[in-house]
Amino acid sequence: MTCPVCAATLRPHRIGAMPMFACDACTVMVRDPSLAPPAGDAYYEDAYSLTHTVRASTEMHRYFRYPEYQSLIATVLRHQPNASSWLDVGCDHGFFLDDVRRYIPRVAGVELSANARAYAQRIGLDVVRDSSELSGSFDVVSMWHVLEHIEAPKTMLRELARLMSADAVLAIRVPDIASTFARLLGSRWIWFQPQHHAVHYTQRALHTLLETSGFSVLHSVRQRPNTSLTRASYTLARRVMRHAHGTTTSLRDRLARTYQDITGQELFVIARRRG
Repeated sequence: MTCPVCAATLRPHRIGAMPMFACDACTVMVRDPSLAPPAGDAYYEDAYSLTHTVRASTEMHRYFRYPEYQSLIATVLRHQPNASSWLDVGCDHGFFLDDVRRYIPRVAGVELSANARAYAQRIGLDVVRDSSELSGSFDVVSMWHVLEHIEAPKTMLRELARLMSADAVLAIRVPDIASTFARLLGSRWIWFQPQHHAVHYTQRALHTLLETSGFSVLHSVRQRPNTSLTRASYTLARRVMRHAHGTTTSLRDRLARTYQDITGQELFVIARRRG
């Protein structure tokens, strides 16, 4: 089996009881093909959840992510201050794009889920099913916890480069398989989800992928995605939605959120397209 990042030969590997493949050259890990989900759009409507937390309501999720979204926008725009267009790939319901359009005149999204896409379109966002439906170029392309689902990441990056302006930046967040909790918890780590995630990245592997795909890394950090501000916002949003709309979250949901806050770690990389 060939590495999707550097084309080296992969060796069999296991994380807990899960069969995997590992690359000694670039350090990426790839799921065994037997763990791949069934093909078809139904998977995106019914089966997949990025985390095991359950949203009390669609709007609650939108509100409690506000500090995270503002931080991401500010960080990206420090590297692309004159951006006038932004594409978010795997945009879900469009919550992030809804904040981006306060700063950027032209925004668009790509989303496979018909339900999420319809919601985004109802709030006035230009969201399509496939990037081939888009025209023009974008100064920023973002993918938040999307790239790990892609079995052929180099193909994906080539397609995105076609949609990017000459000096555009690409912003990516993926789970960090080399993080402390990932190594300690093994197959019990919250973001070790080979049934959903095709490729598991280390910082070195992600840099290798980008640099060999025509990008130069500008910003790269290993971080916990949920800061103290996001955690405080979650608590406030839960209280507001309970008071205003009667929505509730179970103890299990709150414990799952806390578990993610403690053990989740991601890679956040911004890279500029070369040429």
